[in-house]
Amino acid sequence: MGKLIGIDLGTTNSVCAYMDRRDPIVIINAEGGRITPSVVGISKNGERFVGDIAKRQLLINPEATIHSIKRFMGRRYQDAEKDMALVQYKVVETKNGDTAVEIGDRRYLPQEIAAMILQKLRKSAEDFLGEQVTEAVITVPAYFTDRQRQATKDAGTIAGLDVLRIINEPTAAALAYVHDRRKSSTIAVYDFGGGTFDISILEVDRDLAEVRATRGNNQLGGADIDRKVVDWLLEQFNREHGIDVSEDKVVLQRLRDAAERAKLELSSAMETDIHLPFLLADAGGPKHLQCSLSRYTFESLAQALFDETIEECQRALQDCRLAPDDVDEIILVGGSSRIPKIQEMVKGLFERPLNKTFNPDEVVAIGAAIQAGILEGDVKAVTLLDVTNFSLGIEVEGRRAAKLIPKNTTIPAQKTQLVSTVVDNQRTVKIHVLQGESPLARENVSLGEFELQGIEPAPRGVPRIQVKFAIDANGIVQVSAKDSRSGVSNAITIDAPTGLSQMEIDQLREEHATQGADVEEPEEVKQLRGQIEKQLVSLESFLRDNRGFLQKKDVFEIEQALKRGRMALLKSSDKGNLDELSMYLARFFAHLADKTGAGDTPIH
Repeated sequence: MGKLIGIDLGTTNSVCAYMDRRDPIVIINAEGGRITPSVVGISKNGERFVGDIAKRQLLINPEATIHSIKRFMGRRYQDAEKDMALVQYKVVETKNGDTAVEIGDRRYLPQEIAAMILQKLRKSAEDFLGEQVTEAVITVPAYFTDRQRQATKDAGTIAGLDVLRIINEPTAAALAYVHDRRKSSTIAVYDFGGGTFDISILEVDRDLAEVRATRGNNQLGGADIDRKVVDWLLEQFNREHGIDVSEDKVVLQRLRDAAERAKLELSSAMETDIHLPFLLADAGGPKHLQCSLSRYTFESLAQALFDETIEECQRALQDCRLAPDDVDEIILVGGSSRIPKIQEMVKGLFERPLNKTFNPDEVVAIGAAIQAGILEGDVKAVTLLDVTNFSLGIEVEGRRAAKLIPKNTTIPAQKTQLVSTVVDNQRTVKIHVLQGESPLARENVSLGEFELQGIEPAPRGVPRIQVKFAIDANGIVQVSAKDSRSGVSNAITIDAPTGLSQMEIDQLREEHATQGADVEEPEEVKQLRGQIEKQLVSLESFLRDNRGFLQKKDVFEIEQALKRGRMALLKSSDKGNLDELSMYLARFFAHLADKTGAGDTPIH
């Protein structure tokens, strides 16, 4: 058995960690970073690039660079329209109504893309630990549905991992909090990430952590905040130049990148300048975008989204019948929780100081690693009582939904309900299992159905059919039905189908393992790629530091050199071509240094 790791598979970034005896350690990736961008680039010949290198090619090839795939995991195409507006790649509908990504003539399921990210994390972990990694604990948003959880587990399987446990992200953060602590308290985990938002209220008592309530929104995150800024930038450009560029995917990606950088800068500054030269060119010449965005304007643009998170917090408190001042500590999770206005609003709601002892980007992975350590037996077990994130029930007469297990019920749990027939002498009853909060059956998620046959004939309402729901600690749902008169029974285990059979999952796992072997490059090519990557980073830094002193022609030439370098890294594995590119970049940088008087400024 290989090493067991914990993985936070995030919308924007992913992190993995492991337990070194009693201490959780974040794993350093191949690029030397603690976080890995959840971005995948696909070249024309099918080569895959994951992480930092893929994120950098977003600006030049957005249609073949996949980000935010987590928002499409386990989602029906008809339910994902809002999320499609946040990406520049093509999202299509599969035969069974699910979502897929189309790059060239190939379609990729979200599980496949997520598997590529997980493979990258697994490889980094194996290199870091010096041993094989075969098992993992993976986290998901607390408000993920059963289909989304199963899709995440399938992604792990395709990546060659045995996923021992899927746990909620706020719950993982709580595990990090209670690790090596003996303090009883009520805590709120405010998890505002790149693509989702969750709030969980937990009661912690020594080695017991009980989730009291959870709320959330799987379509609310930092990407939605970025989109507000992008819309504002589109207005600024249209106002200045009278041109609508909202359909230009390359321009949109440059605006999205600028919006994300502006958001980060405004966490420490009151105003930031946004300068995008040569955003567009037409018969009248090049068109640039230069404007200033203040923190006040930024907060005004995103205020409605901030308010949504506070409303979810208030609902979670109502669900567990607590007042804001009953909460002792607030843990912030996710990159978006760093926004000053968010911190101000959360602090104002709970009237408590915020716990900033944890890195919001890493605390979930650390909690997952602790859970992995518990499963391995290396860490003292913490009794963790989680809850159902949605209500569970069955369809009854009038196409209504009858709740058997309400949301926020502590699991494991079970509930029994008596039902009967709706017409005289009815011999068969269909049990339709639903998940959701609506009183109308059609507005809830169908988890599955089965029939109970052989019921003894009787007037309507006379048969007594016992329907039993049971949920285990992993969230697996089992539903059974039994006729008390005839003794006939039937049952179903809800496996949250995601459109992939076990055979298809095994085939994808084998295919991805083979692809991973096929793209293995010679060591000298890897080193050359790393050298070029450093040269491009140096060139980017030079442009950032000297933009104000450079002529427009020089800026244009630098951006073209960066584009050439990124495209070459993406498409070429030929040592000769890469060697030539490296020499070109070195000469180009030396030329720039001479022109600007930068002297011996080195390029790695």
